[in-house]
Amino acid sequence: MPFCFFTIRASKTSLRFKNLIRKGFNLNPESLGQHLHSKRLLLNLTQAQAAKELGTIREQYERWERDEVTPIVGFWPRLVRFFGTYPLAINTPAEWVLKARRVNGLSQYALGRKIKIIAELVRQWEHGQAEPPAPMLEKIQTLAVHPSR
Repeated sequence: MPFCFFTIRASKTSLRFKNLIRKGFNLNPESLGQHLHSKRLLLNLTQAQAAKELGTIREQYERWERDEVTPIVGFWPRLVRFFGTYPLAINTPAEWVLKARRVNGLSQYALGRKIKIIAELVRQWEHGQAEPPAPMLEKIQTLAVHPSR
């Protein structure tokens, strides 16, 4: 004799989403660590697997995910490929300069050479101590959006 007159149904997608939320998935990540954690959960990877895919060791990846350290500029092109896009919000000219350096994997000196200015100006722009003139900002934005390979 049945004791229940209804059936509970849930799609695999909704169950997976609930599981992701339980594990700490963030719908609106703000920091690089939150982005890394959420992307790793979406791809169903362990920290070791994500680290291997990015070409680093698990311990270093774990520090990135906890926002203890920021990856060096040379790792950023791999991170951008891992995410499929630049993960952080861009609101200021300083953030555009930093994005251009990161997606191209360039030092301040190398970015300066690429856009034909001295590295000291790049440093000042990146730290918000000065703003690049409009034509230079356009060059930087172009480099940030279309990285040279």
